[in-house]
Amino acid sequence: MSEEEMGVPVEKNMLEDVEMKDEVDSDGSCEFDTSDDDQPFNTSPLKIDWLDLSPHGLPGQLGISDVPGCRFGEVWRKLKPDIDDLKQLGITDTLLLCTEAELTRYRVPQLLSEYAMAQFSTHHFPIEDGANLEITNILETLQTLRDALTAGKKVLMQCYGGLGRSCLVASCLLLQLDPGMDSETAIQRVRELRGHKAIETVKQYNFINDFRKLAEDCQEAMQAAPEQRSVSR
Repeated sequence: MSEEEMGVPVEKNMLEDVEMKDEVDSDGSCEFDTSDDDQPFNTSPLKIDWLDLSPHGLPGQLGISDVPGCRFGEVWRKLKPDIDDLKQLGITDTLLLCTEAELTRYRVPQLLSEYAMAQFSTHHFPIEDGANLEITNILETLQTLRDALTAGKKVLMQCYGGLGRSCLVASCLLLQLDPGMDSETAIQRVRELRGHKAIETVKQYNFINDFRKLAEDCQEAMQAAPEQRSVSR
């Protein structure tokens, strides 16, 4: 089955679409190219889309956005106004999926500390863009997310563009909350929310389709591990 038949956008990954003007060292540090520092800032409010979880009985709210204050490629924002907007919206928790190296690349290496100063409860579950997805990491992320939503928190989930990793986690959340929902419906709901480019790669698409089986296998392996240790004693 081709990418087009799967409904996966054929365009390159967002990080490949923009010109890589900043050199990132192997230790995650970044030497900025300041040639575009005179680019005008986007002063409009950060675009946040809210996933309707009311049919699933969760009292919390889940929003999805790109990274606040990002200055990379065509995205040019200021961090402080973005955080001020989040505070005014009543955001209580942030769930960040970017790696620290990415935050440096996007010129917001201080994002986590700024979140702490803003008194957000911040949950950092870095997923390297384009890397193989680990079911244990996704399940841990989902458990933290569900705990916050069950507690009635207003959560903002973010990756670089709010299209790939964030939408993957949101799709898996829907599959967890509704056993009767199939993967295509979950993906379609997220795309209706974030646009047709949501779920950017075949790897992400396949992971969502395999999510329930991967989660089941992971749970069985975890249950078998204590039994194996007990027998070996």
